[in-house]
Amino acid sequence: MVRQVAEAPVLSRRERARQATIDEIKSVGRDLLAVDGENGVTIRAIAREMGMTAPAVYRYFTSHELLIRALRADVFAEAAHAVLAGAADGAAHDDALRRLLDAARGLRNWALSHRHEFSFVLGRSPVSPEAQEDQEAQDAGWVFGSAFAGLLCELWLQRPFRVPAESELSPELVHQLNGLRISRQLDVPVGAIAVMLSSWARLHGVICLDVMGHLAFVLPNADAFFEYELFRLCAELGMADGYRPPR
Repeated sequence: MVRQVAEAPVLSRRERARQATIDEIKSVGRDLLAVDGENGVTIRAIAREMGMTAPAVYRYFTSHELLIRALRADVFAEAAHAVLAGAADGAAHDDALRRLLDAARGLRNWALSHRHEFSFVLGRSPVSPEAQEDQEAQDAGWVFGSAFAGLLCELWLQRPFRVPAESELSPELVHQLNGLRISRQLDVPVGAIAVMLSSWARLHGVICLDVMGHLAFVLPNADAFFEYELFRLCAELGMADGYRPPR
């Protein structure tokens, strides 16, 4: 059976020009984000850098919020790429634990070299109640979240780790985790998702503290501490013997 390959729609010259301008606006926004953080990403600043007027930029992004959403989606995708690139960096596909450890290292390395971008999507940036209920915003975040979820699912399938029974969790937590399992089609028990979230909270917390300089007063270099946390994660999964230091 021959699989039909969907062809990309052919854009008109006007559509190509519009897309090129949108891409340039986002590129300039990323440059401003990298230098000045989120507060530096304004329509006026972008217009000034591009030699355009602010109203002209608004023809492509009708609000500052829409621009920020587009940039968040792009940065989430880049962070997910850093995770997956780390997981693919030399580890055999059947060594899910090693792939997970390398993915965590890949994310940390990306975060340390993209501090403003990390803070923009995974750090101090506040998330409003409106954004929490915004499906588009949730989907953008899940582009990144699915990278780690996929690696942890691989690990569960290869080396099932001990997970709490649903009776050990509160009914409200079970309800929310089951909703996540169904909506994101995670083929693992609810208890495994609880362990996954706990593991992610640990790694995210250490990376946040490191990126924002909150470990510097005790650890001039947090590399060894991050590896210690990775070892502890392996130990709590019952896989201390699988820990390997970075190559």
